Amino acid sequence: MLESRTLKLFAPQLADPRLWHFNRHSLNKAVYIGVLSAFFPLPGQMLLALIGALIFRANVPMALGLTWITNPLTSLPVFYAAYYIGAKILDVPMISLRLIGRMIADFSLWALSDGANPFITYKGTVSISAFSLGITILAIITSIICGLAFKAIWRYKTVTTWQKRQSNSSDKLPKP
Repeated sequence: MLESRTLKLFAPQLADPRLWHFNRHSLNKAVYIGVLSAFFPLPGQMLLALIGALIFRANVPMALGLTWITNPLTSLPVFYAAYYIGAKILDVPMISLRLIGRMIADFSLWALSDGANPFITYKGTVSISAFSLGITILAIITSIICGLAFKAIWRYKTVTTWQKRQSNSSDKLPKP
């Protein structure tokens, strides 16, 4: 794992055992960080999540794993929704789902140094401002919802486990 030059930069910080423990606080922070990072359309989503996890002392595996919310199967609807939100707020014309798909493919090729710069190719056709605003709003709202849902589920599981334990221990007491 530490063969990568990028990871070698973070090796001392990654040795901190708190970043690998599964507890309520580190996992909850990881949910916020991982989901937020997942929505940014860069090849470096996992690096962004790693840096966030290091800064906020969040669980690294959870933060990295959650970046895969946006993947080749989900990116088209997510980016379409983001553009739709931004276009509505900025009052710019909506573009087709097919054009969003073509842009994702072109952006992927460009990120791999194998294609034309999509920012130049689609200039005037697509509002980068609408997409940027929409993806930011979508990322923030989704990470807040996921973080609160994680907190609620963790609390529910903890309370029900505690209640079961209490009822089991009271059943074992001798009856007067």
